[in-house]
Amino acid sequence: MNKFNTETGIKDGKLVDTYVPHPKQVLFHKTCANEVLFGGAAGPGKSRALRAEGLRWACTIPGLQIYLFRRTFPELEKNHIISSQGEFPKDLGEYKSQARRWEFFNGSMLHFCHCQYEQDVFQYQGAEIHLLLIDELTTFSKFQYDYLRGRVRCTLPVPEEFKHKIPGIYCASNPGGVGHTFCRARWVDYARPMEIKRAPVLEGGMLRQYIPALLEDNPTLTLTDPGYRSRLESLPEPYRTAYLKGDWDIFIGQAFDFYYDYHVIKDHPIPAGAPVYMTFDWGFGAPFSVCWFYIDQDGRMIMFSEWYGWDGNQNKGLRLTDIEVADGINTREQAMGILNVVQRIAGPDCFQKKPDYRGGGQGPSTAEIFSNRNLFLTAGDANRKLKIRQFRNRLMVPRDEKGEVCGRPMLQVFESCIQFIRTIPAISALPSNPEDIDTTGEDHVFDSVCLLAMARPVNFDDTKLVLKPLSTVIIDALEKKQPDEELGNYVASEMDAFEKAMGYGQRDMGLIYDRVP
Repeated sequence: MNKFNTETGIKDGKLVDTYVPHPKQVLFHKTCANEVLFGGAAGPGKSRALRAEGLRWACTIPGLQIYLFRRTFPELEKNHIISSQGEFPKDLGEYKSQARRWEFFNGSMLHFCHCQYEQDVFQYQGAEIHLLLIDELTTFSKFQYDYLRGRVRCTLPVPEEFKHKIPGIYCASNPGGVGHTFCRARWVDYARPMEIKRAPVLEGGMLRQYIPALLEDNPTLTLTDPGYRSRLESLPEPYRTAYLKGDWDIFIGQAFDFYYDYHVIKDHPIPAGAPVYMTFDWGFGAPFSVCWFYIDQDGRMIMFSEWYGWDGNQNKGLRLTDIEVADGINTREQAMGILNVVQRIAGPDCFQKKPDYRGGGQGPSTAEIFSNRNLFLTAGDANRKLKIRQFRNRLMVPRDEKGEVCGRPMLQVFESCIQFIRTIPAISALPSNPEDIDTTGEDHVFDSVCLLAMARPVNFDDTKLVLKPLSTVIIDALEKKQPDEELGNYVASEMDAFEKAMGYGQRDMGLIYDRVP
């Protein structure tokens, strides 16, 4: 971009602009990819970089049509329109307030646009977008992004040296929002950070790249506002982690508190004698989910394997018959060396008779078909509210009176269970009811795991309890050198307190809870 002339708004061979990019912003501007997501954390200068990208290309290629989007007009005006009027040199062009665009003297235009409602994208049906800039992409739906991407094309005579960039799409965003899942799937999980990889043809076939950035990557902000980090540090979770680290496992509006460091563990052999369970959430057009667990000595659910029936596209199933799924389960269990499963739990829909369209009447249920393959299913409890509560209880990270982590959550998964790790953090809470979840996403692994969580419930909701394994209680008592009789009384009293808090007896879970005053 160094071959500018006076016709493109350059003075003395240089672009008149006070913007001086920092190293991460330089990577964003110089990338060879043409479908880029920049950012993650708060404060790395994402919005400023997007405006600068638009300005530089407007001055580089005469007649270029650039569209910069935010989801709502107030956000667009506050974050970009007002800022651009103070940043863009007036001898390069003029801002037209009625049209909401910058018109540059070389014929290029930078349009400021918004799509508050899903159908607003149809306003751009006939647009020829040469360069698409989207700020806070996760606030846009997958449909909106795909539709706008379909408007990206270019009939201008673009110089050969720039054809790899124009037409192009450059986005910035924090985690969270309605578009979190598709953004994570298409950029964050699609390739390693900074790696450039071509997207599938059905997703545009462009060159994708995710450029992560943190507050530390914007020295200007940390210098001019040194207290900004402290204000981020003071935020409650999940805001603190989401804004400071740009962690795509944690986002605002997330239904469940999932933390990779606490909930994901290294793969290891199943302990001898540990009871093994299997759960099954049925799916055909949508994915099915089979999960295998063992229960440790503290009653903790350890998910050690999974089979997710999808075709690699979000929420698209393999369309396998019940016989094919049953045979696949048997094949996988033989490969894992699983000889005995204590219980196989499935959703209630697996026990419903299916229509027999050829013979009339009703055909066998999924449970009946599975039983013919020596897989005997038990109907699970699919109560919506209760299973959400049980799942949250299982994910709770035990903390002491000072808020320090003092134990392990009651649900952990092997790091090889990539579909659990991918889909659970992406489940959003309903804005209208934070206690409920949005079921339009990929909740199939969640539904499968909940079948076992409902069969082995734990409860932290109604009492201030801190998790403590029975083994820890005994060790604490021994360290205090309590006589055997006192030790027995102590353990028994703790078990009685546990049963009272739970509302029912379930001593086999082997858990003790400290009552917090």
